[in-house]
Amino acid sequence: MIQRSILAAAAALALATSSAFAGTIFSTTGTGNEFFGVGTSISNGHRGYEYGDQITLPSEGYSFTGLTFDYYSASLGGSMNLNIYANDGALINGSASPGTKLLSVPNIGISAGVNTATFDYTQLVAQYGQLKLPKNFTVTVSFSGATSAADKGLIIGGAASTAGQPHLNVGTATDDFWQKTGPGASDWALRKLDNGVTPDNFKITVSANVPEPTTVALGVVGAAFLGAAALRRNRG
Repeated sequence: MIQRSILAAAAALALATSSAFAGTIFSTTGTGNEFFGVGTSISNGHRGYEYGDQITLPSEGYSFTGLTFDYYSASLGGSMNLNIYANDGALINGSASPGTKLLSVPNIGISAGVNTATFDYTQLVAQYGQLKLPKNFTVTVSFSGATSAADKGLIIGGAASTAGQPHLNVGTATDDFWQKTGPGASDWALRKLDNGVTPDNFKITVSANVPEPTTVALGVVGAAFLGAAALRRNRG
């Protein structure tokens, strides 16, 4: 009974001292300026239809803190809409499509050239509460104001980064992307880039509160060992 109490106390202390830090949970390694544009074709995202990457985390429950995405615009003007969905929608080609909308940021202004758009959610937590990310979610962007003479689009990002693992850059993305194909909730399609570049990721960075690496397990084992040794001494 005494030894069991020591183990319980050690575990409680370890949990009480654990903490979290904000870090990058998904990013890509590309450094180029090639983009997937929004010209005259519906297949390229025209008419404001959104598209973006599905990201898979090791588990649910990461607290979203913000994101960035890189885009190109041939001219000043137009706007972008940013959305995050849980992938709990209808099955399409065997994969759950974007379903529940977790976040919507409309009317983001567009600058000319290659740019980075930044969204900081930490300033909104007090008003809207924490946004807990599911294990599978999709980040999408839609563009308006694009014409064949004034293309706009997301920068292609290349492979998912693994820098900082096993705690940072834990998110992965498959070699395709989701694109809205119509106004209905189930109007989604899995597509691939038509330029032969793989993997088909965009230049997106997602940040969240990440469990901090600790020596919790070692602390519990060490405390249990010391407790057991003390118990043996008392009995001797």
